[in-house]
Amino acid sequence: MRIKKLSEAIEAAGVDAYLVTQSPNVFYFTGSISGGNLIVSPDSDPLLLAARLNLACALDQAKGCDVRPYTREDMLDQIMAKLEEIGPSTIGFDDLSLKLFKDLGERLGGVELKDESEIVKKMRMVKDADEVKLMRRAGALADIGMEAIKDCLGEGIAEHEVAAEAAYAMRMHGADDLAFPFIVVSGPRSAYPHGGVTDREIRRGEFVTVDMGASYREYKTDITRTFIIGSPDRKQRTIYEAVLKANLAAHDKIREGAHGVDVHNMAMAVIEKAGFGEYFIHGLGHGVGLEVHEGPSLGKTRIEKAGFGQYFIHGLGHGVGLEVHEGPSLGKTSKDILRAGNVVTNEPGIYIHGYGGVRIEDTVLVTGLDPERLTKTPKDLDSMIA
Repeated sequence: MRIKKLSEAIEAAGVDAYLVTQSPNVFYFTGSISGGNLIVSPDSDPLLLAARLNLACALDQAKGCDVRPYTREDMLDQIMAKLEEIGPSTIGFDDLSLKLFKDLGERLGGVELKDESEIVKKMRMVKDADEVKLMRRAGALADIGMEAIKDCLGEGIAEHEVAAEAAYAMRMHGADDLAFPFIVVSGPRSAYPHGGVTDREIRRGEFVTVDMGASYREYKTDITRTFIIGSPDRKQRTIYEAVLKANLAAHDKIREGAHGVDVHNMAMAVIEKAGFGEYFIHGLGHGVGLEVHEGPSLGKTRIEKAGFGQYFIHGLGHGVGLEVHEGPSLGKTSKDILRAGNVVTNEPGIYIHGYGGVRIEDTVLVTGLDPERLTKTPKDLDSMIA
């Protein structure tokens, strides 16, 4: 069904054939974790070219397409054979290595290769019922991990031990992987939004921020909770309550038709009113689904200015490993409008260098009615005292 929708979308875009090379996209369209190169055209049967090492996996899992093996030596020949069968004048793609782009260009002659990655991104932004079911389970698994953290937290435990307890709990209950590497930041390190995990021992009176997620059948969820070891002081209460209020206010705006920038601004307004606006240093949220990578993206502006923009056909890069990012975005520069089926994070934070920080995050499903939290771990202040 998804391959058919892709075929219809590329036809509407005036593209004769489409080359899917990114493994998450191959999985999205075929259901196979084999990776490979999926070739789709309105006028030809779709074909998945799978590496011989992954051929059995592709044959067992891939739906809606033919499957054929390739080797490193004959991959380009195999792709060309299918494209020559189609006879396209325009070929779209989600992402190509520079080498493959160059090699295809040389073999294709006057055929146009076009970056049409937005076609796939827009499709993946809106989750269908099957995807939502998997993400609900991933959310429940993340909650299990967070509960394990609350049970083990205390003075003297190391950050890496906290991460290990949660990972074990999620795996034991069926998670196929972590959604991304854990973040466990305690004390002054809790002011680091992406502080990773160290062997630092947690002390009484500190914030401990834990950002983690579970993967279930390739779908991810993302949750952050900030705990306090022992009774919070007045400043800690003020900061925590400001972030919680921002989280709750933003949640109410995560609805079909809402502008991403407006949702972000709602949370920012709450934090600014509390006197901490300068310490909310990132966008409110991002889409969640299959991929794991973090912004910011690094674009091609300088190469364009040098007069070679048409030859640089992808972004320079993106951050890797800490977040679970798809569209749409909830940030101060977002141009996205929320639709039912979007899944986004809601993660306001306050980060005070040298002191500590608080972030509260949930994965939220946009529906035609009220937003649905897929991560349900309690977040009131009393529940966060360990």
